[in-house]
Order: sequence, then C-alpha cells, then structure tokens
Amino acid sequence: MRQTLTLLSRKLITIPSLSPTHTSSRIITRLVPTNTHVIEYQPILTLQCSPDLIADPADRKSTLHEPRMLLESLEEGIVRWKRMDTSTNNNKDDDEEEEESQWYPVGTVIGEIIEDENEDGGDGEVEEWTWQAYLDEDDD
Repeated sequence: MRQTLTLLSRKLITIPSLSPTHTSSRIITRLVPTNTHVIEYQPILTLQCSPDLIADPADRKSTLHEPRMLLESLEEGIVRWKRMDTSTNNNKDDDEEEEESQWYPVGTVIGEIIEDENEDGGDGEVEEWTWQAYLDEDDD
C-alpha cells in the first residue's frame, strides 16, 4: 500500500486595503461561523472602514464618514476565524463585544481559509486571500 501526502493550501484572511490611503477597519459581522465551508463569491464579512478610505464622493455622507463594506471571498474552502486578543477579560460575551469595537490595521490576520485537498499537489504555501468588496446597503 502506498501512502499519499496531501498538502492543503492555506489562505490568510487579512483586513484588506480597500484604497491606497485606507489604514484600518473594525469587524462589524462575521457572516459565517468558524469551520464553515464557503464557496467563491460568498459574503463572509462586514467591515466598517476608517474615514481615510478613498471612495466616490457621492457615496460619502461627510469627510468623516466611516463606510461599511461587505466582503466576498473569492476562495473556496473552510473558514477558520482567529480569536483576536483584545483584553485579559475572562467573560466571553464581553470579549466578543470588545473585539467588535476594536479597530485593526490593514494587513492584520483575522482568519484563514483552508482549501480542500489540493489536486495539483501544490507546495502548501501560505498566501493572502482574494476578495471583492461592496458598499454595504445597511450603512447608515
């Protein structure tokens, strides 16, 4: 019997840079729980962006507007969210509330997508995820 080594591809979910000047975002909602299988173009995250995000002036309510963006994954696989270290508080509900109020710099790793078996027998390297973003219709 021959043993087979299966290498899984791992994509890091980071706070994306949604414009050249964008510096930080706050997680509003994770739309899928951890260990969920997602498909391409599935919405997985809603972010509130810092006011330095360059956007069409028609989409901005003021220069201090912090637009909400809906992010879709262009990757297929199992989502595993990273538990963000926000405090030393032992109360889980308080930690989740504090995590949602925390602003994270662009590039901060917030999870990963593990692809199903890699048919090409790839090298198992870690890469950044690909995504697309839209203005969230629920943005007040």
